[in-house]
Amino acid sequence: MFNKLKALVVLSAFLTVIACSDDNSDLAYDESVTTASNHERDVQEMYRNIDMLTRELPSAIDDVTTLDKIDFDGTTVTFGYRLDISDYNASERKELETVMRNEHTKLACAEAEVMQGINKGFDYQYSYYDLDDIKVASFDVTKDICDNLNKADSEIEIGT
Repeated sequence: MFNKLKALVVLSAFLTVIACSDDNSDLAYDESVTTASNHERDVQEMYRNIDMLTRELPSAIDDVTTLDKIDFDGTTVTFGYRLDISDYNASERKELETVMRNEHTKLACAEAEVMQGINKGFDYQYSYYDLDDIKVASFDVTKDICDNLNKADSEIEIGT
């Protein structure tokens, strides 16, 4: 759980810088032009932030988890983690992936900074590899996923 929280803190700090960017443009009067230029500025800011963060890598998250890489392709930020484990069978990998996806997605979608980044059009992918370079888990955090998760949580709260 500690590694997930530390990763979320890194992600939150990263997104806070993006969220603090000024979204007002005095130069563009056409809303579509303003929206396009804002998004382009957000993308460039994301590239700069990714560049700064990758200089800090690798970064130990906990005793068994290391953040090895962060990539950005213009729409998706991908975090690549290395787990100091090996010899997971397919069943164990599937169980671990389910637990990690459920817990990490809830944490990410609950963070205001994460939602600001998602609302700017960015998706996030988390990939975990073992010592043998075999993918143990991979999952996405997107606007649709967070919206559905928040909707389901709201329905549960209303029902109780």
